[in-house]
Amino acid sequence: METLIPIGIITAILFSLTVILLIADKFLVSYGDCKVSVSDEEGDREFTVQGGSTLLSILIDQGMEIPASCAGRGSCGFCKLNVKSGGGDILPTEEMFITKEEQKTGTRLACQVKVKDDIELFVPDLINTVKGMAESDSFDTRTKWTFEREGQLLVEEDKKTTRLDRKQRNQVLDIVDKHRDNPGPILPILHDVNTTFKYLPEGVLRLVSKEMDMPLSKIFRIATFYNLFSLDPVGKYKITVCTGTACHVRGAEGIIEAFEPELGIKCGETTEDMMFTLEEVRCIGCCGL
Repeated sequence: METLIPIGIITAILFSLTVILLIADKFLVSYGDCKVSVSDEEGDREFTVQGGSTLLSILIDQGMEIPASCAGRGSCGFCKLNVKSGGGDILPTEEMFITKEEQKTGTRLACQVKVKDDIELFVPDLINTVKGMAESDSFDTRTKWTFEREGQLLVEEDKKTTRLDRKQRNQVLDIVDKHRDNPGPILPILHDVNTTFKYLPEGVLRLVSKEMDMPLSKIFRIATFYNLFSLDPVGKYKITVCTGTACHVRGAEGIIEAFEPELGIKCGETTEDMMFTLEEVRCIGCCGL
């Protein structure tokens, strides 16, 4: 009982401070109307909002699809976009997810940027960020946050690397027909494709896009959002290391550094004999400090 009293007092104090800060932020701090200028795959648009909310919540309210598996808590790092002006300085909560190179180009986490003034940003269309897809037969997920502002071109299909044989095409069509009439069919389709082919080949995704009458860029967004899926051929055994906040604190980087020389590959690569793939994820649901 004596132990619970101090805990209760501390909890009450923290709760009171939180309430006071929320009230102060709502009634004492006014950022006024802020203009948000957005460039994305649909063109340029502008809208005016009441300042004080996060960029993520504002964009979602405007009907834009911004991935955020952590519900805006800043622990997944998926809601990256490019802030051209008005975003303020990068926060410590963002630094774990944004490299020095990305910082120089204005990459930010939408959930951590509070709109306090006019802001200009670029939301990438994933199909335009996959440089080199036409030159190789794989899609490098490590380039998915590389922003290109000038001379953006849709990647043309290289039929030599995306052609499916009759058996493969029939397998894909059977999967599509299985889920076509179900609510939210894309995720189950990609899941079955990933199970069948052990990864998501570009040619298969293009066929799914055509059969479901859905933009290829949207298919790629879904495919790269979930760590379950791979756009590269993977090894028979996948070694997955969590590098989320809690696991990073407990030394996850040391695990990766131990595996890399043992396997002779870098994180994100597969051994030549296609036996092992080493990858990192932000969460595997077993976090603990």
